[in-house]
Amino acid sequence: MELKEDVKLGEFFGVKSAIGRYPREETAQVIGAATVLVFKVPEFEKFVSDKTHLIIKMLKVFSSQLRQVHRQVREILGQGEAKNPAFELMNVAEVFYKNGNFEHAAYAFEKYLQHYPDGMYVDRARQLVDLARKKTPFPLTIQELVYKPEPGAQSGKLQEMLKTMAVPTQNSTSSVDPNSILSQYDKASTLMNAGKYADAIDLFKLVSERTDSVTQEEEQFVENSLFYMGKSSFKAKDYPSAITHFSNFIKKYPKGLLLKENLYHLALATEASGDKEKSKQLFQKVTQMPPLDDSISEDAKSKLKGGK
Repeated sequence: MELKEDVKLGEFFGVKSAIGRYPREETAQVIGAATVLVFKVPEFEKFVSDKTHLIIKMLKVFSSQLRQVHRQVREILGQGEAKNPAFELMNVAEVFYKNGNFEHAAYAFEKYLQHYPDGMYVDRARQLVDLARKKTPFPLTIQELVYKPEPGAQSGKLQEMLKTMAVPTQNSTSSVDPNSILSQYDKASTLMNAGKYADAIDLFKLVSERTDSVTQEEEQFVENSLFYMGKSSFKAKDYPSAITHFSNFIKKYPKGLLLKENLYHLALATEASGDKEKSKQLFQKVTQMPPLDDSISEDAKSKLKGGK
């Protein structure tokens, strides 16, 4: 059974299935003593009809989920007409992957390989789909996805779909809250990729301190931000700060999704700062963390052998 998230006091799940009257998609398991109340749909509707605070809370959650869907659509559309459907499909797959949504990422990579068997990103897609299926964190060592026009690219069904669905930028952006966790995280990532590391660190720090996350995805962004503070410092060659951020990540998220990648980067920063012996110990720990056959383990083994 795959654990999606913890349902805390005052939270809920499964409401959409009940309201939409379709089969349940979630199951739950309790720890300790619990009292279970069973509602039929009409009873549930009557129960919440006069409880405005519950309705408002549900609307907030549903609104957040709709914003996530809207954001993913904008990712696919590139905030307008797609540059190239093959690139857009790869970009969407990698957005899913970097956000920890391994199943959706693997599905998108598979669709790329199916529709573009001779595409420019085939080797990249094959590498990443295997890692995504294993639920391995997105590899640090892979270069950023860069748009390249596909020679002789044809429209195809996906491009026609994108043209049909495309909406003006001003309409799509108007519903995005610039102060939301998702927006701030995206902006910080853009700054980091543009080499504006100091600004990226400041914004990642704000996200890492947010306590208003509603969804599991938002919580993951809050967690990831501490790691990317370290990565930005490392890229800026501020190795002492990088070591501090990576060490704080381990203390705060000892079971974090990016723990292995974080430890590997801590080893890199330690090595760059001149502590070769400690970096070797850290690289050794990386090779012992599951999965043992991913690219991060291979890079750590290469470091231990004296490779670059």
